[in-house]
Amino acid sequence: MGLQYEQDNSGKERLKRAIKNPSKRTLLILLLVIVVITGPFTLKTFSTAQEGIGEVLSDHDLNESLSAGPRNLTDEQIAPWLVSNGEIMIGATVPPEWEIGNYRFGACSTDRLDEIVDPVYRTAIIGGCNSFYDIQGKYNRDCHIASNCNVKQIAKDQLAAAMDIVRSAHAAAGYVWPGS
Repeated sequence: MGLQYEQDNSGKERLKRAIKNPSKRTLLILLLVIVVITGPFTLKTFSTAQEGIGEVLSDHDLNESLSAGPRNLTDEQIAPWLVSNGEIMIGATVPPEWEIGNYRFGACSTDRLDEIVDPVYRTAIIGGCNSFYDIQGKYNRDCHIASNCNVKQIAKDQLAAAMDIVRSAHAAAGYVWPGS
């Protein structure tokens, strides 16, 4: 006497059994179908996301974003740009005002400063850029927290002195100060 098991082999019942207890082959076929169908959409989504992330990161790239704007200043415009930044830094009440410029890139990049024709003016502008860079770095702690940005008087005095040297060199080079 043996066990007898009658199994319904209709298509509907076989499909139910395959869904409830799928074989490895069925799972592999299902996975391949899903990959083939969703593959193009997934690749497009990743490439679009990568482009978007690249655009966002390039906006925040310090070298590119700070050198892109003021790099195209003429020789005559560099001194007023430095003085304008110095005035903003002197009155800084929030960190973005203190960190208004990067004095190693853009108008103050070595390549750009080497393009200045007048050697006396070039030397003064190089000194101004270096002074601004040093002052900004030295007193950066005074304006690090957004709610507590108090620029020390010595920093303001050093900025004013650097601005006077740049203004004098600008006038000595024969340039007219904008708005005068």
